[in-house]
Amino acid sequence: MGKILIDLLFMSQKRRDLMLFLRDGGRTLEEIVDVLNVTPTGMLPQIKKLKEEFLVLQEDKEYRLTPLAEVLVEKMQLLLDTLEVIEEHKNFWQERDLSGLSPAFLERLNELKPYSIVNPTPDKIFETPAVFLKNMEKSKNILYLSSIFHPAFPETFLKTENSDAEITLIVTKRIYERLKSDFRKELKLYLNRDKKRLFVCADEVKIAMLTKTEHFMMADFLTWKGAYDQESIISFEPAPLKWAEDLILHYKEQAQEIKE
Repeated sequence: MGKILIDLLFMSQKRRDLMLFLRDGGRTLEEIVDVLNVTPTGMLPQIKKLKEEFLVLQEDKEYRLTPLAEVLVEKMQLLLDTLEVIEEHKNFWQERDLSGLSPAFLERLNELKPYSIVNPTPDKIFETPAVFLKNMEKSKNILYLSSIFHPAFPETFLKTENSDAEITLIVTKRIYERLKSDFRKELKLYLNRDKKRLFVCADEVKIAMLTKTEHFMMADFLTWKGAYDQESIISFEPAPLKWAEDLILHYKEQAQEIKE
């Protein structure tokens, strides 16, 4: 039975599209044919197969999902969305070390769409991406998690020009020690300003950098070799922003706040 259901759900584009289309309620054959851009002769055999497995039922002229099918379709949509996120940039995801994500956040990878990849050009490989700086400049509510010390860190977050922005930084012990030793004055000024907070994680963080503001999110994951290759994902949509915010706050809850 399990193999039959898997084949029914995933081995036919027509059946898969129909199941997803019926998720929002009953539809007539005319509506199905029109929206899915299929022919009645091509779709009716697929409807028959779904009816035989009690996934679709017919009430008068409308076709509906059965309660069992409704459950399966929700899971199917989640899987398809997750696959879409990964397959859009398959090589990127295959090279990432995602062990810094708990199962709860791995299960929410589907929320990262739509997103794009930011790659440094050879002539700017040691520069902070312009899209990051542009969006940071206009942001007033900034959450930032980091396990690496990026050269732009002091200028981006510790500079006095950011006095009006609400900034929450979550860093590792090593970064905190670096700030205390090399940027003591800037750190002290940062901690003495209003709406500026710093948290230090006692445990290891395997996410290179994660930024979320009211305008965008940007994530940098280490590779499986522990390297930082400057490839980032970026998005300006609500779902990815919420995913990034929740993940940063997850680490913040486990960190200790530093006060001057």
